[in-house]
Amino acid sequence: MTVAVVGAGLAGLSAAWEVNQAGVEVVVLDAGRRPGGMIVTERREGFIVEGGADGFLATEPDIQELAREVGIGDRLVDQVERGSTLWTGRGLEPLAEGKAAELLGIQANPNVGGGFRTFAGGMAEVVEALVACLAPRPRTTQGVTAIAPATRGWRLSFTGGSALEAEAIILAVPSWVAARLLAGLGVSAARALDTVLYAPSLTVSLAYRADQVPRTLEGGGAGFVAASDSGGALRACTYTWRKYPKRAPEGFALLRAFVGSVDGDPAAIAHAELAAILGIKGDPLWTRAFHWPRGLPRYPRGHAERVAAVRERLARLAPLAIAGAGFDGAGVSACVKSGREGARVMLERLAR
Repeated sequence: MTVAVVGAGLAGLSAAWEVNQAGVEVVVLDAGRRPGGMIVTERREGFIVEGGADGFLATEPDIQELAREVGIGDRLVDQVERGSTLWTGRGLEPLAEGKAAELLGIQANPNVGGGFRTFAGGMAEVVEALVACLAPRPRTTQGVTAIAPATRGWRLSFTGGSALEAEAIILAVPSWVAARLLAGLGVSAARALDTVLYAPSLTVSLAYRADQVPRTLEGGGAGFVAASDSGGALRACTYTWRKYPKRAPEGFALLRAFVGSVDGDPAAIAHAELAAILGIKGDPLWTRAFHWPRGLPRYPRGHAERVAAVRERLARLAPLAIAGAGFDGAGVSACVKSGREGARVMLERLAR
């Protein structure tokens, strides 16, 4: 018996872990060159640079339970600096807890008051631990082009013409990919999944010597959000080396700028605006930009009902589940929960 997990992001890896723990063979397939999806951590010269999510709410249990299960519970670390400010275009003003997320268009979470957590070596630690626990390891550059019924479940076709048969499938892919694959199976309700819009994300991490950054930032919280009428390209900035422990070597500073759509070099634009806002002196030691053309999902009205209708239709087919941020909520802990629940549904059906 084999379960195929399509997608090696956090939802897919969490689903694979759940299946693996049940003693069922699992194959993880991903079109990309590396597992983890939008979770990317780069470690260079003592700096820890995040390309995607840099943490999760301390009150969210799912990712922390998973971390303990895969043996990295002792790697969890708490946020150090709390709070944020608002850049009005003229100065930085204090913001109420949770207000920053609201200004960025992120659905406010009532549990934000508990602060955030991450992993000591960056968010990729959970991906690396999951991959190390899975055997065989995820197959990268294995893009699934179509799914079709087979004698014992499903047949998955890959780019290049090869194929694989599995008794069950968990689609842990973006909603637009799932919409295409499921529509090819005749699940017409799945076409509505393509209404989920993914907002682009562009971040720039910038390293400086500590003496380049004014001491006036002390007591300024974990960063700032720019007002919509502030007039610049920056949407927000995290004082990364203050938010979490050991993000930069002693004597150095690390900032992470969230940038809107720009013409030109986003790193140069981010530095110029940060220098003007914060009073930074001199050029950065280095910069690193991450651009996700399709970043965080934005759900239209009635999204939960559409997902429920698709799942109801899938329940009448051979075992096939959908999981991930495109269906059950953005955020790393939500992805873990969605992936594991999708796996449990498949395991229950296979056991009948």
